[in-house]
Amino acid sequence: METQIDLNSIVQRATDLPFSRLGEELLAIDAQAGYCYSLNETSGRVWDLIVTPTPVRAVCARLGKEYVVDEATCRKSVVSLLQRLREAGLVQVIDAAVG
Repeated sequence: METQIDLNSIVQRATDLPFSRLGEELLAIDAQAGYCYSLNETSGRVWDLIVTPTPVRAVCARLGKEYVVDEATCRKSVVSLLQRLREAGLVQVIDAAVG
């Protein structure tokens, strides 16, 4: 069973799937898997921030400075997004704190 992503997890993109900007969205097509991925502006910003191994806590701190969002909402949204991206095979957990 995979561990849950939390604020202490260190995450990184798990794929070299090329995303292209279309307006404020990022789009990618994985022809082999038969999937099309679309990330809105804020999800795309998370994608940009995890090009190298990055603690989830640092992603949330950065987004908190760039967007008008309360800390709890930001954390919940980022962790949820990263979980979904991991389930799609787009994000990997490099390390997670043992608690």
